[in-house]
Amino acid sequence: MAQLPHDIQQLDKRIQNLKQKQKRPHKKSTSSVQIWAKALRLATDFVAPVFVGISIGYLLDKCFNTRILFVFVWAAFGLAAGMLNIWRAAQNMEKDINKE
Repeated sequence: MAQLPHDIQQLDKRIQNLKQKQKRPHKKSTSSVQIWAKALRLATDFVAPVFVGISIGYLLDKCFNTRILFVFVWAAFGLAAGMLNIWRAAQNMEKDINKE
């Protein structure tokens, strides 16, 4: 078999490289459903502790016949817990992004 010219050999190498790149798995792109799922999770992680804190405060106010003292205190605890949840979720998302 005859020796191929240099430019055809270079072209063949480029074609082989492109074929190998096509065989590699592509990075998964985040779809709109995944984005909405993450947003819903973040919203739930923030709202749930606030709701639980307000509920506990309301029940304690009813139990001890106080006005709205425990609602404010437990709502503050719920807000702090919700912000801590959001902070942790953001750190986990950052780790996932850095892995890719």
